[in-house]
Amino acid sequence: MSVAQPVKTPYQPFQCLICQSRFTRHENLKRHALLHTRSQGEGALPCDYCEATFSRPDLRNRHMKRKHPEQEQEQRRANKKTRRSPAKRVSPAESPDFEASPAVMHEWQDEAYHHDTPRLEGNVNVMDLNSLLDNFQPEENFSGFYEHAQDTPSPIQNWVPSAAQVSQGCELFFTHVSPFLPFLHTPTFSPEQAPSHLILSILSLGYQYGPDPESNRPDSGPVLSRRCFQHARRTTTTPENHNIATVQSYLLLQICAMLYLCGADSAHGLKMHSITIPLARTVGLMQPMPLESATTQDLDTLWHAFVAAESHKRTLFALHQIDALWYQFLSIPRSVSHLEIKHDLPCPEEHWSAVSASEWAHRQLITRQGPGPAVQYADAVRRFLSQDPELVSTIPAFDPYGAINIAQFLISSAREISGWSAMTGMLSIDRFGALRSSLVTLNPFICPDTTTDNSGSPSSFASSSPLCAATWHTAMIELQIWSPSHTSGIVQGSLDAVLNQSTYLSPSGEILCEDITVAAIQGHVDWFLRYLDDTVQPRGEAPWVALYAYKAFLIAWQLVKGKLPGAMAVVGVQDGDVQGAVRWARDVFGRRGRWVLGRLILESLEQL
Repeated sequence: MSVAQPVKTPYQPFQCLICQSRFTRHENLKRHALLHTRSQGEGALPCDYCEATFSRPDLRNRHMKRKHPEQEQEQRRANKKTRRSPAKRVSPAESPDFEASPAVMHEWQDEAYHHDTPRLEGNVNVMDLNSLLDNFQPEENFSGFYEHAQDTPSPIQNWVPSAAQVSQGCELFFTHVSPFLPFLHTPTFSPEQAPSHLILSILSLGYQYGPDPESNRPDSGPVLSRRCFQHARRTTTTPENHNIATVQSYLLLQICAMLYLCGADSAHGLKMHSITIPLARTVGLMQPMPLESATTQDLDTLWHAFVAAESHKRTLFALHQIDALWYQFLSIPRSVSHLEIKHDLPCPEEHWSAVSASEWAHRQLITRQGPGPAVQYADAVRRFLSQDPELVSTIPAFDPYGAINIAQFLISSAREISGWSAMTGMLSIDRFGALRSSLVTLNPFICPDTTTDNSGSPSSFASSSPLCAATWHTAMIELQIWSPSHTSGIVQGSLDAVLNQSTYLSPSGEILCEDITVAAIQGHVDWFLRYLDDTVQPRGEAPWVALYAYKAFLIAWQLVKGKLPGAMAVVGVQDGDVQGAVRWARDVFGRRGRWVLGRLILESLEQL
């Protein structure tokens, strides 16, 4: 007698948030989601040659190929002719009765850019990028940028920031942005020598932190930031100028798009990221910069060679960090492997911050008596993963910026384990103990001014390095809590979308309120609560620290809902006082309301 075998249900990790339908592939979920976004008038897509209607464009296209092949071929030929001879676009400035405000000019300018610029989808190799961008011809440096603008009268295409705007924008950048993106050397940086696209990229971030010196409007800084961002997108992409400055420009622009402008500009940020990775490989960023012989060079020349090589190295570390951040926040697979990085760890901060050749040489001599020779990044990762105290003790001093990258690698490793588990439907925690031990070993390197108790939890952190501490604490939290944003197969295209679903994607209260989980994460959550409470002026805060802190608050909020004792006691919120917790969060995140990301977090708090 045969026994009926149970039918195995296919694993479907991708779920629609509206109707709860499940799918095996993410693209099927995306296609399905379009049905919920259409209005009733858009629900039926008619065929042009018969009375059939369809719910999706791909179904209509399939119908055309099967039922009307001749008409479909004719339509393709017509579309090709249209693309070959596009209608001439007329600038508002070319109209005889043109009279518009600067805001209207900016709006038309951005629209013209979207219309005329070829779209880059997915991963783009450098040869494809070259062929797409042959028409762009920016000037070599900023002084040439001004000369070109004076020769061409168009007010739209050749706008350039004034000398005062450049000076103040660079000062704002190096004061507020460079501390968490330390790959441009402040003492030796010269706006006159830098490419125009890099200057515009710097200004696009700098003016998020201060007003336009030539405007009296209170929102003049963000307005000028957006204008610089739009112009930088035009002037960055020149095939013959592919070099480290181009990579640096793309890095700054994608951060501006994803973390400051947000919204529709996020798509530009992700496209820039897909361009930056192959471009970095092409210009040799993965390999150390070759140094000339030092036998005939004077001290000042040696210092500048050191600065160039260190900037080259730090640019790659910044790219590695941003690549890991997009994976961490958006579930976009990483493109840079730690094995590709052939550089030593970043030099100590005191060497990088030297303001003269003599000061640099003096600091080099003082620290030469280190524990051993410089260590490559990949080898440092291996040593921390080995948890061998002897191997770790032989690593010489290095900038905590390198330790942040190691922590990001360890977070990514934990997430890759959770992603593998989601694909197989099985949970695996075999490697989590080793990853946690590696992070505890990393703690003195990422936050040198901390002390730890016997459990490995930090008792205090240096207030000057919130990014270091926030990265470490986030990693420790991630190791203890499965993130639904990854294990449910959710992939987002912007931080707006992530924050919009932040309550849904936060860990469940049932898991968080288990005694063993609370004991493991409470100290790390408390650090974020104290940081938010104490940071009254977060002007120099890396924007992703605010995202780390918001995720930590969501955990604390769940603990308060579960009436766990002392869940938010460190900031004076009583046990079980859910409304008090939300009021406190509105206050501390309201201090970040000048930025779009801060306002998005405040909107997300309304869902609680």
